[in-house]
Amino acid sequence: MKKFTFILLTLLAFFGVNAQNKIYDAATLPEELKKDAYSVKREEKIEFEVKSMGKASLKIHTVVTVLNENGKDQLDFQTYSDQFHSLENFSIQLFDSKGVSVKKYKRSDLYQQASQGSDLITDGKMYFLRVPASAYPVTIQTDYEISYSGILRYPAYQLQMPEQSVENSVFVATVPTNLDLRFKGRNTSIVPVITNDEKVKTYTWSIKNLPALEYEEGSVSYENRYPNVLLSPNKFEMDGYEGDMSSWQNYGKWIEALGKNTGNLTEERKQFFQALVKDAATDRDKAKIIYKYLQDNFRYVSIQLGIGGLRPFPADFVDKKKYGDCKALSNYMKTCLNAVGIRSHYTLINASYNEEPVDPAFPYDGFDHIILCVPFEKDSVWLECTSNISEFGVLGNFTENRNGLLITEDGGKLVPTPKSKASDNMFSSTSIIELAENGSGTVKVILNASGEYKRDLIHYISNQKKDDQKDFLVNYFGYMQPDDFEINYDQADKNAATPITMSIGKIPEFTAGKKVFLNPRIYKIWGHTLPKAENRKQDYYFPTPFIKTDTTIYQLPEGFGIETLPKGKHLSFEFGSFNSSYEFDESKKRIRSVARLELDQYKIPAAKFLDTKKFFNEVLGEYTEKIVIRRLQ
Repeated sequence: MKKFTFILLTLLAFFGVNAQNKIYDAATLPEELKKDAYSVKREEKIEFEVKSMGKASLKIHTVVTVLNENGKDQLDFQTYSDQFHSLENFSIQLFDSKGVSVKKYKRSDLYQQASQGSDLITDGKMYFLRVPASAYPVTIQTDYEISYSGILRYPAYQLQMPEQSVENSVFVATVPTNLDLRFKGRNTSIVPVITNDEKVKTYTWSIKNLPALEYEEGSVSYENRYPNVLLSPNKFEMDGYEGDMSSWQNYGKWIEALGKNTGNLTEERKQFFQALVKDAATDRDKAKIIYKYLQDNFRYVSIQLGIGGLRPFPADFVDKKKYGDCKALSNYMKTCLNAVGIRSHYTLINASYNEEPVDPAFPYDGFDHIILCVPFEKDSVWLECTSNISEFGVLGNFTENRNGLLITEDGGKLVPTPKSKASDNMFSSTSIIELAENGSGTVKVILNASGEYKRDLIHYISNQKKDDQKDFLVNYFGYMQPDDFEINYDQADKNAATPITMSIGKIPEFTAGKKVFLNPRIYKIWGHTLPKAENRKQDYYFPTPFIKTDTTIYQLPEGFGIETLPKGKHLSFEFGSFNSSYEFDESKKRIRSVARLELDQYKIPAAKFLDTKKFFNEVLGEYTEKIVIRRLQ
């Protein structure tokens, strides 16, 4: 009997190990999971245990088979550790295509970096490792634990990454019943199994056999567009500060408490600002003067110190040092405005041009940036305090059209930020080309820009080296490659037009006998093809709505005349239009080409993207039309 029991246990152990080893052998992958996939998540178990308002642990075990080089980012490991998060019990093991272990890594193999770049000051460390693979497929097993000592944000359950299928995944969240948690699924209908033993409540999400999802260029950030579940605390604690996130108002009260005693300026400095704005007619004018002072005298430095990088540095510190991060500079601007009797609100927001607004119905720390809101009687002015080039009251695509959390005396209040119109982002180019007989020419350009184009123009034209300026003119604005150029940007008046003089060795697209073929314009008013539209599932984001206009004038050399002018185009679709026209002035020997392109909406619904792509393809096609001139003798 003992012998039989021993044999049975041995067989069970053998088959158990053999079954387990199948997940490391790429040959055992189901064919349906390899379709359109760069990687397959074979096995995943994530265990998040909340022990108190400020204590928790996160244990992660994953086994991922990387099918080809396109999925090699799945071989990268990266995590951040600071006084509130510590990395524990780390190990990585790499397996070849047959499931044989070929390399093991432990914590001492991780690279450490105290900061990222010269403009970041932090009291934490970044741990990272790039695991090399000599051939594919390979399988990587990763195991580690994060210990929380202070909690503001619960980890999200990210079901899958782009071009990744999932064989088996489980996420378990355990929380004391008296604290509980809230959750929100995005792009998924998955619901948890919930158990409650009076002391502890457990939420278990599990998925099997998810096919790969295609990456779609121009969509929102992957955290929003791929299936995931957000988790958020009701009660939390960081660095001894207890908070309530069950409502936006309560969360705002916690942020407001963090900022107490940071709005301090000496009486002398208060008097300085009062004198600075003494001749201003309105509070709006006063705010504009102080904002310009901020832009002219302070610089942005990312600082992540103390309580998760959440508390702003005191205003008097920023005043003396002349630098700060988004928290510090916004708080400083708020303090300066307060010194002249103007009320303003420190505002939390999520930044990046293609971010979705936070959900008003789900209080959650989904913010990564701070701006300032200055309410006036008729409207509110929004200020980006980290930028030296942003126009007063213009946010731009980094933070517009979001829900910002205003920190008021009564707590947090979620309000929408402005949404720009096409007329807010204008680019206008007028070019006069003195064409020589040999095809070379001198080009005089006058650029006018507003909004995002103005910011780009100021930053890249005024601050970059000449080679970088040339690259920007050619690859961003779409101008012909100049042999030499000169930009006369007016540093004193940022609203002035920008003259550019260019010498170009070959202006015609090509010649054939006595005929010379010229492009409709000296630059491409639209220069790239949009991504494929078939079966698109995600909305597409342009950086901004915009209006672009161009006037190109060709001054013909002696002995040349017109052969053919293109016909003008009139194109339109639901969200925009394009018009072009051409004329020849015989008396002046001048060809005049005029074009106008307008996009009224920056977010294009997936169902409308095919029409959008067709429209911009036609705009690109219009540029292939040629102006034909000919030598008369």
